Parts: sequence; structure tokens; C-alpha cells
Amino acid sequence: MNCVVFEVKSIQAYLFASARLRDAIGGSELIDLLTNAQSVDNLLDAVLRATETQRLIEFSRRAGGAFYAFSADAAALERFAALWTLAVQQWAPGLGFVLGRGQGANMPEAFAQAQKDARSQNSRERPSYPVAAPVAERARRTGRVAVDWSRKDGEIDAATQRKKAFADLSQAGFITRYTPEEEALDWRDWPRNLEPDSDEEEGAFPFVEDRRDLALIHADGNGMGQVLIRIAAAVRQRPGDFLKVYQAFSSAIEACTQHAAKQATREVLLPKRGNGELLAARPILLGGDDVIVLVRADLAMAYVDVFARAFEQKSQEQLAALANLKVEGLPDRLTLGFGIAFIGANQPFAMAAALSESLMAHAKSQAKRRSQGQAITPSSLAFYRVTTALIDDYDTLVERVLTHHDGEKRYVHTLGTYALGSQACGSLPKLDDLQALVAQLKTEEMARGPVRSLLNLLQLDPVQARTRWRRWRQLMQEQRPAALGTFDDCMRKLMPAYQDADDLPYAWDEDSGAFVSPLGDALDLLALTLKSTAPSAIQPQEVAA
Repeated sequence: MNCVVFEVKSIQAYLFASARLRDAIGGSELIDLLTNAQSVDNLLDAVLRATETQRLIEFSRRAGGAFYAFSADAAALERFAALWTLAVQQWAPGLGFVLGRGQGANMPEAFAQAQKDARSQNSRERPSYPVAAPVAERARRTGRVAVDWSRKDGEIDAATQRKKAFADLSQAGFITRYTPEEEALDWRDWPRNLEPDSDEEEGAFPFVEDRRDLALIHADGNGMGQVLIRIAAAVRQRPGDFLKVYQAFSSAIEACTQHAAKQATREVLLPKRGNGELLAARPILLGGDDVIVLVRADLAMAYVDVFARAFEQKSQEQLAALANLKVEGLPDRLTLGFGIAFIGANQPFAMAAALSESLMAHAKSQAKRRSQGQAITPSSLAFYRVTTALIDDYDTLVERVLTHHDGEKRYVHTLGTYALGSQACGSLPKLDDLQALVAQLKTEEMARGPVRSLLNLLQLDPVQARTRWRRWRQLMQEQRPAALGTFDDCMRKLMPAYQDADDLPYAWDEDSGAFVSPLGDALDLLALTLKSTAPSAIQPQEVAA
């Protein structure tokens, strides 16, 4: 048996290279049409027809810019693979990918060898066509060699030119995966531009008043590797079930993500849609368990919460069906890790995409480490609101922006990762509890000024920060003790070690070796949800003494 595995890599870098939403839309469609069997125009079927190998090659997976191909005819599979690599580079110039080949006595053995070959090539950089001459014009947005010119964009590289050719939403197929079946929605209901031209106003993103904040959300599945290990063990015992089992798993993941995307549209986007407005989101990618979507900032938390719950609920049904194929040791459900980069509409998407991916990786890592001993890693979320220079690595960002020092003590203004849903979450703080803190800070009884100024003052003068914080607590205790008590209850739920409230609102975190606080996270969410900057009930000058 012979096997070829193909997977697209560095999808975000490819999609957001030009930092234009319309180009990202076109790039998403190009990737979707690589392997999507539901589209009659997909590239994979075209290559199969051209090489006359439709009846000679079988697929255990063909979705999300990836496929696993098998054939007993080595020459036919090689003929297909040779044309496929050429076709991909012409179909989507600049798109990175890996392709591995393997042989074995049966499908599991051939697949294992092909995966090993693909991993060995993962760091290999393929040349990008067309190759630039020593002297050549470059596209200003990407730095790649220019192949065209337009009045609006100037020089355009081959990848961007191709994306623009597929940026017509009326032809987009993947967008239907975000649309509930009972709703009569089509491409006209989704925004096409963040900075529209005067003749394209109808495609403008529906911001609230002059607030132009967006949330770039990246989601990826937890524990998929362990599930695949269980599946591999099952098919080693029954090689004849390889195709059936892997096809079932691939279909299950697609079903879970599509169900979750549609449910989030149904519960979050549609109820917040104004008369005559477009939906306040722009799907970018949905392939397998990998999801990228742009959502108006004030809806982001509700969106990920609904998405995670719907994904988990659907995965319980799908995994039960997979267990019927005699795959043992499967978890009760699947979960997700989310990264959210809150950005302005005019900030570079490429760096925001890298940041959201870094946030997602951090959330998944922390959730796994802090839920050890539990059967299932909880769905989790890490987020950051960009207010200064955009840094695309979360660990670097925490150290440079979110950490203040007082002698040898480190104070970090975030808890990092929050658990989603109501399931057991180990030692992770819950997003629901953070939302409760935000709700309390929104109330008229709370004085947000001192809370907000504390984070800045701690960097400038830790002694003064402590003095003002104690004064604020004293005034709150005298004037609004119930509100202060609710505030402290919220803080204790998020940080069980929160005790010395009269010092600073931080608690020691053994994992990071620092004092941490959710106040930075809460104030970020507060800024994204408040429609005005009206002063709070107790002003900072009242606690200056």
C-alpha cells in the first residue's frame, strides 16, 4: 500500500500577508477549494481527473487544506502527487505546505511512514514563484516581487493577485458553514470591508458609533493528538477499518466545528444585528478543528462561550458514534483553546493573527498543565487588548507590557488563561467569574478610576500605589460597603489566595513566580463593552489623599 499526506502550513501568515480583510477572504476561499469535496470546483478533484486516478486513489481525509491519499498503484499515486504539487503552487502562490510519501504492508503502516516523511520536511522552505530578478519592483504590503499594478493598491504580488480574484463573496462556499440552516442568509449579510471605498459602503463592518474595535479569534482543538493515538491503536488491530474510522473522525470534527459556528451565529450575531445592518463578524477560516473569525469586540466573549459549549455538546454525540466503531479510550467530549487579539480596525492583521495564535497556544498549554489529573482538558481562553505597539508573541508581551517590578517582586496584571463553561477546570480561573467582576465594576456603586490608575501607578511609584489603594478601600468601606464586599468576593473566586486586600489586589502565583491580578483583564473587557467614558461615581481625586 502507498500513501501521500498533504497539509497546508502557516495559514495565518498566508491569509493576512497584505493586512487587508478582502484579501484574507479570497485566501480563505482558495484554501477551502483545495480539497473541499462539497464544491464542484475543488482543485483535488480536478487533479484526479487530469491524472485519471479517480478510481485508483482513496482518501481517509480531505478537508481543511489537507488530505491523506492511498493507492495500491504506486505509479498512479506518484503521477497524482507530481501534478498536485505543481497545481497547488499555481492555484495559491506563496502558500506553504508539506507533502510526505510512505509505503507499507497496509494502510496504517503506509500512513505512519508518510507522516514521518512529512515531519522531516516540515522545516523545508519551498521556493516562492515567481522568483525575483536582481532588480524588480516589490509589492509594498508584502515585500514579494510584483506581477501586477492597480490604481488602488499599486504593485501587487502573485499571491495577493490570486486572492483578489477569489474575494468575491457571492462565490464563497465556506461561509455557509457559519450560517444556520433555518436562516435565509447569504454573502450579502456579511461585511466585506473595514475601510470601504465610497462606492462600497454597503459592505462596511457594523461598528457601534465610533468604536472600531475588533476581536481576531483563533480556536483549535485540545487533545486531538491523544484521540488520534487511540484511533491509530484501533486500526493497527483492524487495518481493514482504517478508511472507515479515519473518515468518521474527520467528518466528526467537521460536524462539531460547523455546528458550533452556526450556533454562535444563531445565539450571538443574529440577536445583535440592527435593522438593515450586516452581521458583526467576518468568517476567515473553518477547516477541521482550526477556526479563525473576526468579530466585533463587544461580542467576542459571548461568541467564544457559545462556540465552546456548542462544540463540546456536539462532540459528545460524535465521539459516541466513533466509539461504536470499536475505538477505545476516547474522552467523553472534545474541547477547544481560544486566543483573542483585540485590535483596532486600522491595525495590521498579520501581527494580530500571529498574536491570536500565540494566545491560543498559551491557553491550550496552561489549560493542560493546570488540569492535570482530570480526564478532560477544559476549553480555555487567553486574550489581550492591543493599546500600544503590537507585539506578536504573548510571552514577550506579558514581560514587556503587563509586568511591573517592585524590587525583586513581579506584579503581572493578568491571570493569563480562563476556563470556559461550567465543567471542572482544575486550578484555572473561570471566565464566568471574570465576567462577574466586570459586571460589578460597571455598577454605579463602584469607583473605577482608582482601580484603573492603580495599574499605571504601580509602575511609577509602588509606595504611592499602596497608599491610594488603601484610601480607596477605606472610602468604599465607609460609603459603599456592600459594593466593596461583592468586589472582594469576585476577586476571591478568581484568586483563592487573595487575602491581604488592604495591600494590593494581587495574589501569589506559584506557576509564574509572580503576584498576579485579574484587574487588567477586567478593565480591558470593561473598556470594550462600555459605550461611553462617563466618569465613575467616585473620582480619582477623591482618593488622592
